[in-house]
Amino acid sequence: MTSAIALGALAIYLFFLPTIIARKKNHPNKTAILLINVFGTLVWGVGWLIALIWSLFGNSSDIGMNRGEIADEIEKLDALRKSGAITEAEFQKRKTFLLNY
Repeated sequence: MTSAIALGALAIYLFFLPTIIARKKNHPNKTAILLINVFGTLVWGVGWLIALIWSLFGNSSDIGMNRGEIADEIEKLDALRKSGAITEAEFQKRKTFLLNY
């Protein structure tokens, strides 16, 4: 009985693995990946593989910020922080987001 529950939990985890990866990477198309993951797998049977490949190879760099643009954004945020327009916590949060972009 316990092994059946563990096996079921593992199966559910593996089924949603493409969606989990997309969410962890903050993939810009994570909702589409979820829909293909669920409905594509149930209808076509290959949806899981499509969703997995898309979640692994597509990333936030597809939406177009290069390192120079990220550095410029961080400089703008630093100016806002120094002027008091945003707090240190907001600055750190946004900077972390940009660096993980």
